[in-house]
Amino acid sequence: GEDTLSLHDALPIFKEKTGVNFSTYLENIRMAEAARLIQETDISLNELYIAVGYNNSNTFRRAFKKVYGVTPSAMREK
Repeated sequence: GEDTLSLHDALPIFKEKTGVNFSTYLENIRMAEAARLIQETDISLNELYIAVGYNNSNTFRRAFKKVYGVTPSAMREK
């Protein structure tokens, strides 16, 4: 109906309320979950990127290292 909000209209509102755009917010959630899985589970690092919603391991590794300053495997070794 007329009272529904499209995703296109919702995204600027999301940024206004949260201070970040949705893609940044989503990446932050994925990275936090990745770090949790690395530290608290035995998940294979080859499956980790899929588990947190990435479809490319290189893209995931780059994003992870940008956030944490270490690769997923280096974090696991700590």
